[in-house]
Amino acid sequence: MIVIDVGNTNIVFGIYNNQKLTKIIRLNTEKDITKKNKLLNNFLKSKKKFFDKSDTKLCILSSVVPSLNSTIKNYFLKNKFKFHIITAKNIPFNIKINYNLNQIGSDRLANFIYVFNKKIKNCIIIDLGTATTFDVIKNNEYFGGLIFPGINLSMNSLIKNAELLKAPKISKSKKVVNRNTSASIQSGFYFGYLHAINGIIKQIIKENNFKPKIFITGGLSSIFRDKILFRPIYKENLTLEGIREIGKKYL
Repeated sequence: MIVIDVGNTNIVFGIYNNQKLTKIIRLNTEKDITKKNKLLNNFLKSKKKFFDKSDTKLCILSSVVPSLNSTIKNYFLKNKFKFHIITAKNIPFNIKINYNLNQIGSDRLANFIYVFNKKIKNCIIIDLGTATTFDVIKNNEYFGGLIFPGINLSMNSLIKNAELLKAPKISKSKKVVNRNTSASIQSGFYFGYLHAINGIIKQIIKENNFKPKIFITGGLSSIFRDKILFRPIYKENLTLEGIREIGKKYL
């Protein structure tokens, strides 16, 4: 099975063999949509040998960039794959979604399906991607969530609009107060997002009066995993695993 998570910054391809994720391929995308589609088409053709190693001729797509969907769909249909695009209205599970079905991202749905299939009744899923998203699952129901700018997006905006600043590597910081600009930006983003995440977790728990498990995933989640409250469960490929759970319904 081929599972694909199309985000605003990266496209992630997961290849499953014998029910195990055996290969992950990432493509960093362009901003210009015409260039994106050309880059994606060339990339797909260059990776055909990897896709052919899939244990089934089935491709499941989660995408928050609809303008790229037809390029992916045409490639896999041409190569004799069964193809399915995830939407809120075609999830093959008996689930409750307390959210506008026309607006919820398929990646967030895939994250929900992962914990739903693990029979986790109450949880908060934090995904640190282009956007930082919180998804709240309460009593097996998708209860809602929140979205704010991702770390890299915020960093790029700061550097773009401040002539004298240069972007440091985003990483864990040992102390809040520093004595040079690079370290100050680094600690500002690390502790700023860390305390934002922990504060939001506390507020969600207070508003909903429940005791959730905390899951974290996404590009930069690993640098926060040991500082987030309530001993979060770090699952690097949670979205891919959720897409696969949906895909299993189509085998």
